[in-house]
Amino acid sequence: MGLFGNQEKTPVATVEIALSEGQRAAVSLWVQEADRQESGYHAVLHFLMYYARLLFFLSYRETAEELVGWMDEAVKQLAAASEGEPVHVARGWTLEATGGNPTAIWTSTLTKVGPTDYRCSETRPADPEDAGAQAAALCHLQKLADTLPALERAYLTIAISGMHEYYREVKIWGNSKSLRPAVSYGMSRARDVLERQ
Repeated sequence: MGLFGNQEKTPVATVEIALSEGQRAAVSLWVQEADRQESGYHAVLHFLMYYARLLFFLSYRETAEELVGWMDEAVKQLAAASEGEPVHVARGWTLEATGGNPTAIWTSTLTKVGPTDYRCSETRPADPEDAGAQAAALCHLQKLADTLPALERAYLTIAISGMHEYYREVKIWGNSKSLRPAVSYGMSRARDVLERQ
C-alpha cells in the first residue's frame, strides 16, 4: 500500500433538512455510535462545517448577514436558557417528525478521512434559494438545541460565537480560504472557554 493509498473514509454524521410549505421542516440527524464525547464532537463539528458552507453559498449577499445576525440571537437565547428549557431558534420554522411533501431538501455529510481530518459534503436543491439555505442552518441548529446534552449545547454556542469572531476580525465567510479556519477557530474558542470552567 502506498503512502496515500486506501485512506479510510468513514461517514460519522449526516443531516437531511426537508422543507415544506407553511414553514414546516423534517430534520433527520444521524451521528455514528460512539462514546458521548466523540459523538457530541461529531455533531457539533458537522453543524459548524455545514453552517460555514451555507454561509459561503450565500456569499456576500444580504441574506448571509441576516443569517449571521439570526445565529447571534440564537446563541444568546441558548446561552440564557436553563438546562432542559426548550429554546426556539428556528425563526418561525416548526420541526415535524416527517416531511410530508417537501418543496426542498438540503443534506450534508461529515466524513472522517484521517485521525483528525474531516470533510463536509452537501447537496442542495436543483434551484437553491437563499431562504432555503437560511432555513437549513436554523432548522439544523434547532434540532441540535432540542437533542444535545447541556455541555455539548454550550460547546456549540461558544463555537458559533468563535466562528463569527473569526469572520468579523480575520476573514469573511464569502472567501473559500475561511471555510476550515473559521470552524477550527470556533472549536478552539469553545475548548478554551469550557476548559477554564
